Amino acid sequence: RAEARLRQAARRARMLAHGVELERISVDPIGVERAEVEVDFDIETADNGSTYLWGALVSGPGRDPEYVPFVRFTHLTGADEVEVAADFCSWLLELVERHPGLRVYHYSDYEIVHLRRIADRSEDPAIAAALALVPEHFVDLYRYTRDNFVGVDGLGLKVVATRGAGFAWRDEDPGGLQSQEWFNTAVDGADEPTREAARRRVLEYNEDDVRATLAVREWLTRQDA
Repeated sequence: RAEARLRQAARRARMLAHGVELERISVDPIGVERAEVEVDFDIETADNGSTYLWGALVSGPGRDPEYVPFVRFTHLTGADEVEVAADFCSWLLELVERHPGLRVYHYSDYEIVHLRRIADRSEDPAIAAALALVPEHFVDLYRYTRDNFVGVDGLGLKVVATRGAGFAWRDEDPGGLQSQEWFNTAVDGADEPTREAARRRVLEYNEDDVRATLAVREWLTRQDA
C-alpha cells in the first residue's frame, strides 16, 4: 500500500504548508447515529492494566448531561476490577431497559477490548450482557472520524476534540499516562488532602474525556447540516 501512504504523506504536507490541522476527505454525509438518550463512556486504567474507573455521560434532547462515574481508588484485586465493571454494566443494562433505543459512544475500541477481557475472565452475567449490547447499541466515533478526516497530528480524541470540535480539557496536562500517575497518588499519596486532590483530578479528567466525546459527536453531526 505504498501509493496510499505516499498520497497521505503528500496531503499532510499540503495541510502543514497551509496551516490546516484537520481536513475533510469525504463528500457523502457522515451520518453519525443519534438517539433520544445517549451515553458517552470512557475508562481509566492503572499502570498494571487494571480498569479502576468507568465514566459515563448521559445526555439527549432536553436533558442536561449528567456525569456518572464507577470507580475504586484502591490497589485493585481481580475481584475488585470485576466488581466495578459489573456496577457499570448493571447500571447500563437498567438504562437500556428503560430506553431501548439508547446508543453508547466511545472513541476507538480501547473500552471494548477491556470490557471483553473482563467478561472473558469473570463470567459475570451483567458484564456478559453488557458486552452483548455492543453490536446494536455501541457506536465507535473514531471510525466515523477516520473515514471522513485526515489530521496532520493523527486523529486521537484530544486532537479531534480540540482542533475540530473546539473542546478544552480543564487540566493543563491531560493524558492517559498522567492519569496513571494521578491514580497512584490518589491511592498512595502522603496524606489525605493529597490523595483527595488526586482523586478529584482523575474524575475531572475522565469527565472531560466523555464530554469531549459528546463534543466530537455534535461536531460530526454539524458537518451534515
